[in-house]
Amino acid sequence: MLPREYEILYNLENSYWWFTGMKLIMDRILGPTIKPSSKLLDVGCGTGGRLQMLSRRCQTWGIDCHPRAAGYCRQRGLANITQGDAASLPYSDGMFTHVTCCDVLQNLEDDRAGIREAFRVLKPGGLYYISEQAFPLLRSQHDISQEAIRRYTQRRLQQLLTDPGFEILRMTGANSILFPALAAYRLASRMTHPVESVKREQARSHIFPLPGALNSALFQVLKLEGKWIASGRNLPWGLSVIVLAKKPGPEPLSTDYS
Repeated sequence: MLPREYEILYNLENSYWWFTGMKLIMDRILGPTIKPSSKLLDVGCGTGGRLQMLSRRCQTWGIDCHPRAAGYCRQRGLANITQGDAASLPYSDGMFTHVTCCDVLQNLEDDRAGIREAFRVLKPGGLYYISEQAFPLLRSQHDISQEAIRRYTQRRLQQLLTDPGFEILRMTGANSILFPALAAYRLASRMTHPVESVKREQARSHIFPLPGALNSALFQVLKLEGKWIASGRNLPWGLSVIVLAKKPGPEPLSTDYS
């Protein structure tokens, strides 16, 4: 993402409805699989909001390409933070039981390499959690501000994951209830700020502080989706697509969502 976006992320990551709601959904899906002995790597850890949550469950590592992100993570008191490349991870084979990757593959020139690296550093039976922006038609100046190269379809992610050998356990949409309104907002943004004419340095994200009541109401919608997903339902569409995949191994980790 553009450097100024890291400050926005750091200031809003623990309060803005989208960030807090998506962290809740992650915890609903991934939490039951994590033990105190687990070792988790967050690829593209940003300013560390997810790692703060996950570090309460197990030992964590974080890597991000931008030095500003690593600095913000350290301000949060997080350890094991590295500046580096998601497509060339500086970790040994089979080091982790879990790898998380949220809104990162969309930024990589070679997303296949990023997935292969996650496969490599996972132990057999290890779990890979991905959350990416969906529907290529909705690409807008927000994507440019995040330096995102692409958006994904579920079919595309399935192909990318199964090629190196991942087994897909869950695939669900997220931000589904609000999808019609949010999609209309993104399409309107495309009309007022055509992607092909937006300069990188002028692009603005769609993330900004909201009135408390509105922010809380939007979070409650994602909280409801989190309950549905935790019950084992996969939502057919949404502004994001979430995948939980497994590296083949003899001892699959628990995925009991009850």
